[in-house]
Amino acid sequence: LVMVERMGVLSPEGLARSGIINASKSLDTLNGKTIGEVYNNHFKGEQMFRAYRRLLKERYPGVKIIPYDQFPIVYVGGDPISQKQTAKDIARLAKEWEVDAIITGNGG
Repeated sequence: LVMVERMGVLSPEGLARSGIINASKSLDTLNGKTIGEVYNNHFKGEQMFRAYRRLLKERYPGVKIIPYDQFPIVYVGGDPISQKQTAKDIARLAKEWEVDAIITGNGG
């Protein structure tokens, strides 16, 4: 009796990108730009975002940062409907506050 077991494997590189539309181009500098922080409530974001802010302000003195506590939090493992609504809320706020870029997620 021979048993054949089939296992699926996920790449740590993530899934292949396909169908990307309307991707924003990279900014030439962060100096003078407004950066938003979006936190997924995972892996010590309170500490990490503080460090990001400090490092960004050292390197780009004119950068303005809108902290993650001003945006809705995206919870890891949330249901798809609430995640989509949260993403829409974040996009609306980012547009309203004229955010040039967003740092999103934190570990996981």
